[in-house]
Amino acid sequence: MTIIKIFSLFIWLLAVPFCIGLLPMPYLDKRFRTPGAILSSGYILLFTLLEVAGIPVVVFQAYNGFSTFTGWFTAALLVAALSGAGITYWRGKRGYSLRLEGFSSLKGWGFEGRGTLALFLLLVVFQLYMAYTRASFDGDDAYYGAQALAAQQLDTLYRVNPYTGRSAPLDVRHALALFPIWEAYVGTMCGIHATIFCHSIAPLILIPLTYILYYQAGLALFWKKRQLLPGFMVLIALWQMFGNISLYTTETFFLTRTWQGKSFAGNFVIPAVLWLFLCLFGPEGKKKKGGSGKSGCWVLLGGLNLAGGASSSLAVLLSCLMTGGFGVLFALWEKKFSVLIKAGICCVPGGLYVLLYLALTHGLIGGV
Repeated sequence: MTIIKIFSLFIWLLAVPFCIGLLPMPYLDKRFRTPGAILSSGYILLFTLLEVAGIPVVVFQAYNGFSTFTGWFTAALLVAALSGAGITYWRGKRGYSLRLEGFSSLKGWGFEGRGTLALFLLLVVFQLYMAYTRASFDGDDAYYGAQALAAQQLDTLYRVNPYTGRSAPLDVRHALALFPIWEAYVGTMCGIHATIFCHSIAPLILIPLTYILYYQAGLALFWKKRQLLPGFMVLIALWQMFGNISLYTTETFFLTRTWQGKSFAGNFVIPAVLWLFLCLFGPEGKKKKGGSGKSGCWVLLGGLNLAGGASSSLAVLLSCLMTGGFGVLFALWEKKFSVLIKAGICCVPGGLYVLLYLALTHGLIGGV
C-alpha cells in the first residue's frame, strides 16, 4: 500500500506537472528548455488550471463541491499532460528537441564548482530532513490545514467554519485561494490524510521546486559565468536557513510553513515573475534579437498572474504590479511600446481575479 501511495505521489507531483510543462516549450528558445524550466512551467500552469477549474465550483456549488472539483480538475490535468506529452512526441519527429542534460554547465565547473554543488545539495537534503522530521506547528494551521481536511472529509469548499466545524456561509475572504484544496486533492488522489500531506509531503516537493526555480533564474542571470552558479545556490540555501529573523520573512515561511499558500506566494510566485522577465530581457534573453522564442514566457507570465491567486489574493496584486512595473521599464529600455501591451495583456487574468474578489467581498456576487 505504501508503494502505491509513493507511486501516486510521483505521478501527481512530478510526472503530471512535468508533462504539463512541456506545453509552452515549443514557444521558448531552445536554451530555456531545461528540465527545471519544464517542471517550473508545469506548476505555473497547474495552479492556473486549479483556479480556472476550482473558482466556479467554490462560488456556485455549496454541496459536494470537492467531488465536483476533483472531477473537473483531474480531467483538466490529464488533458493538459497528455497534450504536452503528445505535442512533444509529434514535434520530436520534426527536429524539435529539449535540453535534458540537467546541470548544463557541470563539465565546466571543475573540482571547486562540483564541490560547491555537493555542498548545496547537502544543505537541501538537510532542510528536507528537518522539514520532514521536525514539522513545526503554526497557529494558521487551525484554518488552512483544517480547510484542506474539511474539503477531503466533508466534501465542501470553504463552507465550514474550521474553528467550530459547523456549516457557514462562503468564506469570501479566502474562497479564491485554493492552495489548501490542491493539497486536499493530491492527498485524496494518493490516499493520504490531508494533514499528513500538508506537514510531511508538501515540503518534500515545494522546497526542491523553489530551488529549481532559483537555479533557472541563475542560469538566465549568469549566462556567461556559469561557474558562479554553485556559489549562488549555496548562498540562496544559507539565506533560507538563516533568514528566520522574524515571523514574517519569506525564509521563515519557506521552512516552517511550507504548506501554506503565503509561503508559496513569497517563495515561488514572486521569484517566478523575476525568472520570466530574466528570460525575456536578461542578458541571455537578449542574446537572440527579434523576440522569437519568447511567446511562451508571456503565456506563462499571464498564467502566473492568475496562478498566484491560488496562494493568496495579495500574490496576484504583487505579481501584476511587478509585471506592470517591469513592463514599463523594459518598454522604455527596448523602445518598444509592444512590450507594454504584452505586459498589460498578461495582467488581464489577474485583473479578472481581483474584480471577482472585490465583487465577492462587497456582496455584488453572492455564493450559493
